Amino acid sequence: MGDEYKTVWQGRTTSSKKDWGTELHVGSLATVRAKILYMNAGESTSLKYYQTKNEVLFVRKGSVRVDYDSEKYHAQEITTRKLRSSTLIAGEVLYVQSMCPYRITALEESEIFEIGDSGRPGDAKKITDEE
Repeated sequence: MGDEYKTVWQGRTTSSKKDWGTELHVGSLATVRAKILYMNAGESTSLKYYQTKNEVLFVRKGSVRVDYDSEKYHAQEITTRKLRSSTLIAGEVLYVQSMCPYRITALEESEIFEIGDSGRPGDAKKITDEE
């Protein structure tokens, strides 16, 4: 009979440069993944949504504007789509369910913890003005 007990392990972070700053991949536990987003002032992520992934965005430092909507966004005509906006400061949290589009813009140098379930490969869908 093999080792059937849960265990503990050590890992390493990896990072990737983005147009808006740096994304630090902290790691994952089966269905939970964590990242830290270091965003440059005035820069934005792409407008996107995930088909199955849910996320929690915690602003640790700085302030950001988040443009977002519910999943009804996809059923609306392109000409009538309108995103809502909220400003988040250090210590505040935004919960984003799957299928809900959002974009983050750093109002100043910002650090955001992103914690989400793992979703599935190809889950992220970028939204363009033509959609």
